Amino acid sequence: MSRNQLTFKKKERAKKQQQKKQEKLERREFNKSNNSKGKSLEDMFAYVDEFGNISDRPPEKPYKFKETDLERPKDPTEEFQYGKVSYYNEAGHYGFVRDNQTRDTVYFNDTLAGMVLQLNQNVKYKYIRTKQGNQISEIELI
Repeated sequence: MSRNQLTFKKKERAKKQQQKKQEKLERREFNKSNNSKGKSLEDMFAYVDEFGNISDRPPEKPYKFKETDLERPKDPTEEFQYGKVSYYNEAGHYGFVRDNQTRDTVYFNDTLAGMVLQLNQNVKYKYIRTKQGNQISEIELI
């Protein structure tokens, strides 16, 4: 009785192995027929239109550059801004300038400013962004 079961198990195992081999061959044939290797260069191109949409067809007419496309956008930190010294620590020689319009604060110290500032002084300044936050790069008294 056990002999029949062993031969049945062996037959089932052999069937499963044969089925796996057949599935593997079918997958290999499918991958060979659907691979992207060997395509021509034109088939692999992707085109982007002036609105940023990607397509496989080249544009009908070439894009004409305008003078405004070539201009660098204005950086708000390149313009002088106006503010008032809102906090000053005399022992540490540092403080903050509060912008009149945006109410943002910008850090300064006496070495960055190049002068000693007093509390509630009106100033004209430029700032730069750093890892610690905004810092004064240029400052003038009004």
